[in-house]
Amino acid sequence: MGWDNALETFCELYYKSNLKCDWILVGSVSSVLQTAQMIPNDIDIYVKNKEDVSKLASLLSTYSITKKSERSYFESEWLSSVEDPYFTQTFPSGFTWTKGKWMINQFNVEVVHIADSAGIPDSDTGEGIWEGGKYIWSLATHVEFRNYNIPIVPLEIQLESNLRRNRQDRVDTIIHTMKNCGYNNELLKKALSHNHYDRFKELHK
Repeated sequence: MGWDNALETFCELYYKSNLKCDWILVGSVSSVLQTAQMIPNDIDIYVKNKEDVSKLASLLSTYSITKKSERSYFESEWLSSVEDPYFTQTFPSGFTWTKGKWMINQFNVEVVHIADSAGIPDSDTGEGIWEGGKYIWSLATHVEFRNYNIPIVPLEIQLESNLRRNRQDRVDTIIHTMKNCGYNNELLKKALSHNHYDRFKELHK
């Protein structure tokens, strides 16, 4: 089973439930849905409001493990349980998130709300738009996936995130996809920091 079956299962549950949550796909699955050639490791779903983590945790309760995980929240093997469906964690920097994680069709699905970004640059006027920041909600786009309409973060914003993280493999893949499929240059100018936009122009030659 792969990410596509896990995402289809999530969408089927969500759209049948009549829940009203502000959610968006980020990360590699969002890139793949925009035709970028990547191999996702998990499905990352961000929610705009903290209470939506609880709503989606209830929706996904069938996939919660029955016994509380013996793993620490800091370990990648931690999974949501019936007793402990999600947690809130604050790092020394002040970065704070609430997170749940389920294995659906043998693929990891994470639901995340970020309460405090601890000063991670997020600006459409020069510092660059952060993939986990406030601008993604108004700049989201949608793709059709197996008859479901999926909200995703545009590649232009994902390029900025991967440039910041020095993920050259993903940077190359995203730029290749944008060259072949086109991109929104006005959005790109907003999404990329000034330095990264200059770098993009060099790489795009």
